Amino acid sequence: MRVVLLLCMVLSSTILSAQSPYVLPGTLTDEIADRWEILYDIDQEVFSTQRNRSRKDVTWMAHMLNNEKLINNKSLGLSALDLLDIEYIINDNAEYNLDSYNIGIIESNSESEKVYDSTGVFYYIGDKDIEVSEGNSGLRKPIFKHFYKSNANFYEIHNSSFDIVVNPILNLRYGSALDDPNIIFQNTRGIELRGMIDKKIYFYTNLLENQRGFNNYINERIARDETIPGQGFYKDFNSAVIENLRGFDYLNAQAYVGINATKSVAVEFGHGNHFIGNGVRSLFLSNYGHNYFYLKFNTRIWKFHYQNLFAEIAPISSKQNPGDRLLPKKYMANHYLSFRPNKNLEFGLFEAVVFSREDQFEFQYLNPVILYRTVEQFLDSPDNALIGLNGKWNIKNRAQLYGQLILDEFKLSELTSGNGWWANKYGIQFGGKYINLFGIDHLDLQVEYNIVRPYTYGHSRPLENFPEQSTASYSHHNQPLAHPLGSNFKELLFNIRYRPSKRIFINARIINTSYGQNPDGTNTGSNILLETGTRADDFGNFTGQGINTTMQSLSLDVSYQFAHNYFVDFNLLYRNADAELDQLDIETRYIGGGLRVNLGQVRLDY
Repeated sequence: MRVVLLLCMVLSSTILSAQSPYVLPGTLTDEIADRWEILYDIDQEVFSTQRNRSRKDVTWMAHMLNNEKLINNKSLGLSALDLLDIEYIINDNAEYNLDSYNIGIIESNSESEKVYDSTGVFYYIGDKDIEVSEGNSGLRKPIFKHFYKSNANFYEIHNSSFDIVVNPILNLRYGSALDDPNIIFQNTRGIELRGMIDKKIYFYTNLLENQRGFNNYINERIARDETIPGQGFYKDFNSAVIENLRGFDYLNAQAYVGINATKSVAVEFGHGNHFIGNGVRSLFLSNYGHNYFYLKFNTRIWKFHYQNLFAEIAPISSKQNPGDRLLPKKYMANHYLSFRPNKNLEFGLFEAVVFSREDQFEFQYLNPVILYRTVEQFLDSPDNALIGLNGKWNIKNRAQLYGQLILDEFKLSELTSGNGWWANKYGIQFGGKYINLFGIDHLDLQVEYNIVRPYTYGHSRPLENFPEQSTASYSHHNQPLAHPLGSNFKELLFNIRYRPSKRIFINARIINTSYGQNPDGTNTGSNILLETGTRADDFGNFTGQGINTTMQSLSLDVSYQFAHNYFVDFNLLYRNADAELDQLDIETRYIGGGLRVNLGQVRLDY
C-alpha cells in the first residue's frame, strides 16, 4: 500500500506543471490555498505569487495533504476544519480526481478500470460518463438523473477524452445606507462553464448579466471616471416597479482557452484579468479593472516560473465613446519571472510597458527574453515602461512576509537631494500574514502597507481626441491596472478572516488611507489617467499633495454556507472620507445582505 501511494506521488510531480482553469479570486478555494501555502511545505513547483491559481495545482495540494498522514503514518496536526478544507477542495474539483496523481487503489473491472480515491470513492474510467459510489459527502443521488451528481456541480461529464462542468452564478443583494434614499442592491445572474480536452486543452467561460446600485463613494467614482470598477459598457437602470431602485445595467464575460503545449509550457488567450503578488493589493498587476483581451505564455521549469502577457487595452471608457464608433486601443506587454530557491522563499522580477501610441502594436516587444528598456532604446520610443521586484518568505509554517517595489521613473541624484522631483515615481508594499492567530484555528490576520508617489503609472503624450488624458497611462477602460487608488497615497490595511465552524465564515477589514485629490483644473498626481505634462510643479512634490483626504473604513462580512458554494451573506460597512475641502467629505453607513452562488466576495474599497 505504501509503495503504491509513493509511486502515485512521484507521478503527480511529473504533471504538476500543466495548466488548468483558474480558481476565482475571493472564493473559498482561493482562501484555503492561501492558508495551505503558508502552513505546509508545499512543493517548490507551486508558485503562489501569480494569483491566477490553477485548479489542478490546488487539487494536487489537497491530495498531498490528504495522503501525507497515510504515507508517514503520522498526524500533521490537522483540525476538523482542516479536514473539511481538504474535502471541500477535492469535491470542488472533481475533474482532477481522475488524473494520474489521484492517490488511491487501482483495481480492474470487467467494463473499465475502477479507481478508488483516498476517501473511498470510486470512479469508472472509460468512454462513458463518470459514475460514483454512494456514501461520500461529496456525492449524492442526482436530481433528475443528470443534475448535481456531486454536491459541488450543477452538471458535469467526465470521461477519458474530456471533462465539462457547468454551474449557475447568482448574487442577489439588498441593503440601505444612512442618508441615502436609494436602495443599495445587486442582481447578478449568470453561468460558468469549464473543462479539459484530452488533459491538454483547458477552457473557461462565464457570462454575467447585472443590475446594481452602489454606495455613494462608488457612485462618485463612476461619475468622475465614467466607468464602473471592474466593468465595461453600462447604461442607467431605473425600476418601473420599485421606488428608489436605480443604478446601472451592464453585461460582462470572462473567457479563455489554453493548451499545455509541452510538459512545461502553456499558451493561453482570452478575455480576463490577472493578479501578481501576495497582498490584498498589487502594485504590479491587479484584477481590479475591466477584463481585457490577452495572449499569455506560462513556462514552469524546475524552480522557475516565467509568465509573458500581451494585452489589448483601452485608453478611454465606453461612456466617452458614444455611438457606433470603435473604442480606441492601446497595447501592453509584461514579463514576470519568479524563482523559488526553496519551499519558503520566492523572488520575482517584473517589467511592463504600455505603448505610447494609439491603435498600433509594437512587434519588437514580442521578444519574450529581452529587457523592455532595451527595446525602448532601439526604437527611440516614448513608451511607458515599469520594472518591479517582488519577494515572499514563509516563516515556520505560521507566518508570511511579502513586499513589492515598483519603479516607473527614477533618478537617484534627485531622490537623495530631497527636492521632490515629480519624476521620482515609485511605489512600495510591505505586508505580513499570520495563520491561526493566538492559537485559534482558522483565525488569520493580514497586515499590509502601500505607498505610491504622485504621478506614478501616469505618462505624457496626450490622446488625439482626449488631450487631457494620456495614451500610455497604466490603465484600462479608465481603471488602474495596479492599485485601485492609482497613485499619490499611503494605505494601511488589516484583513481578518475567521471560520468558527463548518458553515460560518467571518471577514473583517480595517483601512486607514491618506491620499491627495486633484483640485479643479490642477493635476497634482493622483489621477493616473491625466497626461503628466499638465502637472502642477516639477519640484516640491510629496505623497498626499493636492486636497489631502483621510479615509477610515471598517467592514464586516458574515457568510453562512448552507450548501456547497451557496452562501447567505450579511454585510456592514462604515466608511468616512474627511477632506481638506468640506464639500468633498463623504460618509457611508451601510447594512445589507443577500444570496451568493458560485462567486467570491468582491469588495470595492474605493
